[in-house]
Amino acid sequence: MKSYLFLLLSLFATIATPSPVKLAQRDGETTPFKLTNTDLYDDIVQTARYADASYCISTINGVKLGQLNEACTEVSCADAEDDVYVVDVVDNISHALILAQNSTKQIIIAFQGSSSLLDWIIDFTFVPVPFESYGASKGLNVNSVDATDPKVHAGFQAATDNFFQYSISVLKYLHEKYPDYEFVVTGHSLGGALASLAGVELYLMGYNPAIVSLAGPKVFSPSLAEWVDDVFNTDDYISKLQTQSVSAVESNTYTRVTHIGDIVPCLPLVEMGYEHAGSEFYINERELPQTIDKIEIRGLFQEKYEVETLGGVVVRSIDDLGGLLKDFIVVAPHLYYFVVMSACNGLAKLVGLA
Repeated sequence: MKSYLFLLLSLFATIATPSPVKLAQRDGETTPFKLTNTDLYDDIVQTARYADASYCISTINGVKLGQLNEACTEVSCADAEDDVYVVDVVDNISHALILAQNSTKQIIIAFQGSSSLLDWIIDFTFVPVPFESYGASKGLNVNSVDATDPKVHAGFQAATDNFFQYSISVLKYLHEKYPDYEFVVTGHSLGGALASLAGVELYLMGYNPAIVSLAGPKVFSPSLAEWVDDVFNTDDYISKLQTQSVSAVESNTYTRVTHIGDIVPCLPLVEMGYEHAGSEFYINERELPQTIDKIEIRGLFQEKYEVETLGGVVVRSIDDLGGLLKDFIVVAPHLYYFVVMSACNGLAKLVGLA
């Protein structure tokens, strides 16, 4: 039950930290609005399924190369389309699937969330360190970072560097062989954080990926988060979302999915030197299924929503302690992201969710 302990420790840290007088928010506050484009909704749900399938890497049988719906024996893989193929499996400090789908012309990188003691060490190594691009160190970048004193979460940077050490040759090959294919980077929890940072690295290499982070904790310092929003055109993306003219997860966009009651995206705290980038898609439904009418687009990062989440946990501890304890015991707010995340690893089975 490491996830349970992580949530309890995190909640204690947030409650013990006084609220700031002035809350952090980016310029251009967005009035929340509902998502109504079913094609975009379906696309985001599909990326969640890929993030879920990445947890199968850590099962006894693992994930093999080949057609995804035959590559592992777990239900998380069985629902995949027939033309989704596992091109590579990274199973080291970081864990990720590299997938290809010809019908959609996509290369998908799906990062696994926390599933081991080492993963939790990565999560808690939250000291901000100067951002050092892996691509720059290898002479691969065509873009550069234009931010004052850019910093990132130390653990997440180390894990992302590890991913590229094992995957860069495959990614370069795919990019050169299929130049018209879009890169989509996704992941849940720790995987969402690694997807965010890997997406930035791919942007610097000129790959122009789409990032879909689910339940991801914070990765970037405020200056770096602001730069990320600039280069991923988050303001323009939100404007297009407001007119419901976005029908798919588009290249060079950053979507950040959160869920009611999930405190993991609130971490590390703003006071520790972190902010989010991307446009927030908020799932306002505790249980599955989470239909399109329950998706609220909040836009740029605003700390007030985190205060609401943490405050809601405190209020619920008074009004509905039984429901709150149930949520923490089964980690439902953190695992319910359109599907039951980590359905094929031990945690979900242990608490009776899979």
